[in-house]
Amino acid sequence: MAFSSVSLMTQLGKTPGKPSPKTPVFEIAFETGDVPAAFDRAVAAGAKPVQAVRDEPWGQTTSYVSDLNGYLVEICSPVQLPSAG
Repeated sequence: MAFSSVSLMTQLGKTPGKPSPKTPVFEIAFETGDVPAAFDRAVAAGAKPVQAVRDEPWGQTTSYVSDLNGYLVEICSPVQLPSAG
């Protein structure tokens, strides 16, 4: 995975679009064992809350923030696959 700055993309002849957490074209997700603490740290560091921490019906805990550039970031627990029983 690689990330590139807007200025580099412009230098390469690209026209980067403006990100919007309401109409994302992608998201990046970070898994953690403590979603509430990670969400709070992200917001304290300047991220904007998009979705508060919540428990999903499939057993995962999720939350979303928008980074300083407006990109959507998911902060979540690992997906628990059903055990073969």
